Amino acid sequence: MKRMKIIRREGAIFLTVCLLACLMASGCATTKKIYYDIMGTGRALKKKVAFLGTINRSGYGGTEFANAASIQLKSSLKAYGNGLVLVDSRNLRKAMEQVPRSSSGQIDTLALAKVGKKYGLNAVLEQSIEGIQGVTEKRGIWGFRHTCFLTRLSMRIVAYDVETATILYNQMFQRTVEVSEEEWQGIKKGNRYEKGVANRLLAKMIPDIRKNISRRLGNEPWKGYICAVSDDTFTLAAGKDVGLAEGDILEVFGAGEPIRGTGGGIYLIPGQKIGEIKITKVLRSRAEATAISGHDLERSGCVRLKR
Repeated sequence: MKRMKIIRREGAIFLTVCLLACLMASGCATTKKIYYDIMGTGRALKKKVAFLGTINRSGYGGTEFANAASIQLKSSLKAYGNGLVLVDSRNLRKAMEQVPRSSSGQIDTLALAKVGKKYGLNAVLEQSIEGIQGVTEKRGIWGFRHTCFLTRLSMRIVAYDVETATILYNQMFQRTVEVSEEEWQGIKKGNRYEKGVANRLLAKMIPDIRKNISRRLGNEPWKGYICAVSDDTFTLAAGKDVGLAEGDILEVFGAGEPIRGTGGGIYLIPGQKIGEIKITKVLRSRAEATAISGHDLERSGCVRLKR
């Protein structure tokens, strides 16, 4: 009899979880909150990222090669960037284009962070084509070895952290493909853009770049930002797009103090917790919240989901 009661109880729990899962799929925000409360706190909000574009430092292929690299990375992030939301709009692109750079091309990370917070970004990505080379390699069994003509592409990806205005991720990637001698000669001399070779190199490299970005940023906590305050309502630059739900409690942290690094750059030190807010309304890319505790919350640096 006791065994029957245990089976019935387990069956009821199973049916409840299944029902909540079905309601979650239908998009009910309150149900999502209940589901996560029952199933535990292993919930991860998606991180918003933006893409500055691709800088072609190699000179090879000019803007055509740079644009192809940008299109492929953005498409890959949109389709397979697990845990990431790529934000791309005309206004955002215009705002990022206006961020000043030094004579050496170094971007003003504080100005970039200001733009990022307005759009609720966790990070801003920048890609650069560092070089393309024609190289040779001996392959085959000893005594029957032959010369293979190869092209090697070097690309760098940098992720700027919006909260602290620091470089969060900086990695160089190199990939090689085999080419014909004619293509190799054109690349070696630099007098002809081999579009087919460039596309093959990008197709080999971009998925690895996207996987590394997703893994690295996936380990970072979600951070949101208060972008407006009206009466007792705080508006966040994030909503259903990152997975926020009505009833979520967010911890509010104070604005960081700026410090100058060894390289002359100015960075922001994360502030202490100054209060909490509760989500009351969730839209596609916006959310509204009311204060639970704390004061001067409009001067916050960032907000994080309370665990």
